[in-house]
Amino acid sequence: MREILNIGVSHRACHLATQFYNCREELLQLSPVENDAQVFLNPTIDKISKTVSYAPRALLWDAKSGNGALGLHQYEAQGNDHFYTATTSDAPKPTNSNVQVIRTHPMIPKSQYQTALDTNSALPDLNDSNTRYWSDYAKLIYGPSNLNFLRDWYHDPENASLPDFQNLGQIKFSDFGVGQDEFIEHYSADFLEENFRWQLEKCEQLQGLNLISEIENSWGGFSSAMVSDLRDELPKATLFTWGFNQDDMITVSRPGPFSKAKFNLLCNKIRSTVYLVQESDLFFPLWSNTEISSWRQAGELCKLFDGVNSSFDLKDLNKSNSMNELKWSLQSEELSRNVVSGLEISDHDYSFFSRVPRLKNSKDHEFARCSISREKIPSEKDRNSNQFSAYEWKPSDTIPQEVAQETIYTSQLSITGQSRDVFRKWLEIVERHFRYDNDREELKDSLGTLASAYEEGFYDDEDSGDDDL
Repeated sequence: MREILNIGVSHRACHLATQFYNCREELLQLSPVENDAQVFLNPTIDKISKTVSYAPRALLWDAKSGNGALGLHQYEAQGNDHFYTATTSDAPKPTNSNVQVIRTHPMIPKSQYQTALDTNSALPDLNDSNTRYWSDYAKLIYGPSNLNFLRDWYHDPENASLPDFQNLGQIKFSDFGVGQDEFIEHYSADFLEENFRWQLEKCEQLQGLNLISEIENSWGGFSSAMVSDLRDELPKATLFTWGFNQDDMITVSRPGPFSKAKFNLLCNKIRSTVYLVQESDLFFPLWSNTEISSWRQAGELCKLFDGVNSSFDLKDLNKSNSMNELKWSLQSEELSRNVVSGLEISDHDYSFFSRVPRLKNSKDHEFARCSISREKIPSEKDRNSNQFSAYEWKPSDTIPQEVAQETIYTSQLSITGQSRDVFRKWLEIVERHFRYDNDREELKDSLGTLASAYEEGFYDDEDSGDDDL
């Protein structure tokens, strides 16, 4: 088998993972079947009823209560599980009169969509207001082996990217170092030995990992520490990292007055990207549009994420590609160039790096390109080509309608000189503003090395110019 495990880190990342697995669920309904469901889904066979049920090969990380109304043991055998809906009458009655049930946060009602799924009723239309939690529209069952939660940080519905410490409204999950320390001190050993180990044992031959994470807050530090452990645990596994990047002081045309929060966001982004790029086989810098809901954005990004991963699970092994083949198609000339700065479908650009203004004397050089076409699968695969193939997209009904209309498309991935411009700009910021940071010299060396990997020919040394920062 050639299983792929997806790890979602942060609330926004869990939305993308949910949309992806909803589309996998849609494929289970089709006949004839063009994909191997077991690549991304873990099957459980009931020999008595002769049926197969599927669960996601996924590990989702979120803040406490970020799972919404989904109970950790909700769909397991019923007993005295402390799961109940928002109706008071549904709450479990203590078996001992001396036991007091304490609610640490307000109960979250089950969404109409989930209620309809559970009762096999007509599904309501989804919109921005009824999809605030990824569990509001999840179509597959996520159990204890899939779900991981921060112990002391609570989900903030008004700012899902920044969990709140102890739900006190005073300290936010906003600093790279806080996230890094959080994983190392509280979760490193348990995560690897429990849920991660459980998922690995369900794989016959792991093909690789997709890590999806926000990177400009504490989740970036959290993911960086996690990736370091994953590399130690699985040094030969292929690892793709998909990083959410919202606009910052560099990308917006009118950044407004300087603020510590804006600068910290940029600092977190620089640190997280450096760590994750160094540990990943391929790094995909996704643009995170904070002006739209997490549900809608996940639907848009799923088109790219699903488009890339659909080439890895074709049922016919002679036609299917692997994560490793995609890696080599983009890194055939130089292994150190692993940032996929070009991410396009039709006229839509998904890349954050392309939003960073070019340097004065930059060069539009393309080092490598790979296209993944979702149309007709060829009878034979050309192993010397950078053109991959996949089956037509079958979007779930949870994908926004305007995104789901185009099901035959080509994903264009490229490694370009744009990455040099980004790393050079960040290097200048570190040199100017990180004067008393302990990791200043290390970041300077890393950014300089990363930038040099994307150089072609000669450059003017005075090609920067971020005088406003």
